[in-house]
Amino acid sequence: MRTLAALAMAFTLAACGSKPTERPAVSPPPSSPDSAEIDGYSIAGPWTHKNLSVFLIQRKDAPAGDGKMMTLEEALKAGVLKVSEKKAGAQVNQLEIRNDGDRPIYLQAGDTVKGGQQDRVIAVDTIIPPNSGTVNLAAFCVEPGRWSGRTGEAPMAFRASKAPMATKEQKLAVRLLKDQSEVWEKGRALNSELEMVSGGGGAAKNSFVLAAEDPKVKKRIREYLDALRKIVEGKKDIVGMAFAINGEINSAEIYADTGLFAKLWPKLLRSCSLEALGLSRGKSSGTTTAGEIREFLKEASSGKERIEKRPGDMRVKVKESKKVVLFQSEKGGKMYHRQIIRK
Repeated sequence: MRTLAALAMAFTLAACGSKPTERPAVSPPPSSPDSAEIDGYSIAGPWTHKNLSVFLIQRKDAPAGDGKMMTLEEALKAGVLKVSEKKAGAQVNQLEIRNDGDRPIYLQAGDTVKGGQQDRVIAVDTIIPPNSGTVNLAAFCVEPGRWSGRTGEAPMAFRASKAPMATKEQKLAVRLLKDQSEVWEKGRALNSELEMVSGGGGAAKNSFVLAAEDPKVKKRIREYLDALRKIVEGKKDIVGMAFAINGEINSAEIYADTGLFAKLWPKLLRSCSLEALGLSRGKSSGTTTAGEIREFLKEASSGKERIEKRPGDMRVKVKESKKVVLFQSEKGGKMYHRQIIRK
C-alpha cells in the first residue's frame, strides 16, 4: 500500500519538458509492420494525435453482439436505471441502484455519476440483472468538500457524467488500492494539470467531473476526439484498445463482444484523451509500436493471481506483477471485460 496523502480533490499528473511533436492521426496501411498478434488477438496501430497513440485490438472469432447488455448511459437515458443515495442514510462509499428494464446493465469501474451529495465513481465492474430491485453498489467520492445537493439538482439522485475516470493512477486507486484518500489524492493531480492546460481560472478544483466539463478543457479534448474517433470505421472484429501517452504504454481495455466495445468506444477515447491532455506538458520518450503492446499484454498474463468474489456468479481475477496489473471481470466463468494497467 502506498502512503496515504491528503484528503481533498483535484487531479494532476506531474510533467514538464518540451512539447511533443504533433502528428496527424493517419491510418496505418493494412500490411503495417507494426501489426502484432498474441493469444488470438491482433493489434493494429498506432494512430497518433499529439501525445496520444491508440492501438486497436481485434479477434476474428469474437461474438458480434453486445451480450444483450445496456451501458450506464443507455440505461439512464431510457429511464430504466435509477442511481441514488442510500435511502436509509447517504454513505460516501455506497450507492443504491435499480434496474427496472428487461435487459442487463453493464457498469464499468471508473464510470462516474453526477449529483447526489457528492459526485461518485463506480468502484467495480458489475452487471445489474433485469428487474433487479434495489441493490447496493460500491463507489468512491470524487468530490470532497460537498455533502449536499447542488442547486437545481435532486439531492438524492444521480445522472450520467461524460467524465469517466481518466488516469491510470485514479484507476489503480479505485481498483487496486481501494482507498478513498488515494482516489482524492490522484484526483488532485489531474485537476491541477487541467487547470494549467486550460489557461487557468476555469477548471473546477473540487470536482473531477466539473473540471472535465470545463468549456476550455472540453475544447482541447475535442481536438483529440475529432482526430481519432473514426479510426474504428470499416474495421471488423474490434474488441478492445490500448494506448500510449508521451511514448509510454499506459493501459488496455478488452471486451468479450465487438458490440459492447463499439458502444463503449466513445467513452474510452474520451477518457484516454483527458489523461493525454493532463500529460500534454510532459516530455515524450519516443514512439510505441504494436509489438511493444503485444509484450505488454503478454506480461500482464504472468502476474501473481488472486480472485475477488462478487455477488452472484461474478468475480474479478486479478493478476499483479511488478509493473503491470490485470483485472479480468467474469460472470458465470466467462470473461466480459479485461483491463490492463501499467503501474
